[in-house]
Amino acid sequence: MTLLLLYAAVFIAALISVEAVLRSYFRKSERQRAVNDRLSLLDVSEDHLKTYHAMLKARGADEDWRSLPFVQRLRQYYAQSGVKFDAQRFALYGITGAVLVWLAVQFLVPTTLVRIPVFLLVCLAIPIVVVWRKRANRIRKFTLKLPEALDVANRSLSAGHPLPAAISLVAREIPDPVGTEFGLLSDELTYGTTLDHALINLSQRVGAEDLNLLAIALSVQAGTGGNLVEILQNLSKTLRDRTMLKAKVKAISSEGRITAIFMSVYPFLLYALIKALAPTYFDPVWASGHGTTIVAVLVAIMAVGNVILYKMVNFEY
Repeated sequence: MTLLLLYAAVFIAALISVEAVLRSYFRKSERQRAVNDRLSLLDVSEDHLKTYHAMLKARGADEDWRSLPFVQRLRQYYAQSGVKFDAQRFALYGITGAVLVWLAVQFLVPTTLVRIPVFLLVCLAIPIVVVWRKRANRIRKFTLKLPEALDVANRSLSAGHPLPAAISLVAREIPDPVGTEFGLLSDELTYGTTLDHALINLSQRVGAEDLNLLAIALSVQAGTGGNLVEILQNLSKTLRDRTMLKAKVKAISSEGRITAIFMSVYPFLLYALIKALAPTYFDPVWASGHGTTIVAVLVAIMAVGNVILYKMVNFEY
């Protein structure tokens, strides 16, 4: 057991070293990545239409999301994460992750009959969780920067520029993800897409609820008229107030959320700890022939309890 842990530690150390080398080779610096991705692509090619389609294709958003509901919904979810497919990195992470998961499953799960489905389930869950976290972080960054983008558009409109020029200015001045998304919005307007459809596409690409308010406000203003600068100023203030309210609710419920996370993870940590200190402690349970049934029932009960628990500590606002 000690030798196995030593091998695992060496493997993880080698993985971290390889990742550090690949990070310096494949990825830009933190400062460079903060620059608008669309502008960096336009520096390479001045063909806006080609760049526009290339960006949509890299994000998995180049086809109609509504043609096949389930598959296209997954494509839309992936596009909203902003993750770009890299075959080399995907292969490296896939092989390395599969090896680490198999070692962990082999250590924790006693029988081969149970190991294989658990291994497949974990390997399927990890990329889903990664994409989900990337999507949540991207939407959060977009929501925080959206009021600033509206302020930039307001200043442009107050100077006498038309709305497409104001959107183009936001694309140049605001960093990702707002800059790139508004750049795609500007490209769509340039290539003849109506404002309503372009805003709908923007909302579907990003997935932020606050964009629905922007789409409704601009659509109503385009149809009925009104002071667009004042509308965007009020919308910017509303979005800032919503962000502050979310932060307050998140701070107040932080204790409950961390308790829920700890209670969800604690049984598995306790099992791993006992398994490491006393490897034969659970052998009578598995030898009885009812171990799989017991674990399945307990996991189902925990799943129901976790759903109730997270409903209690997560609020909709």
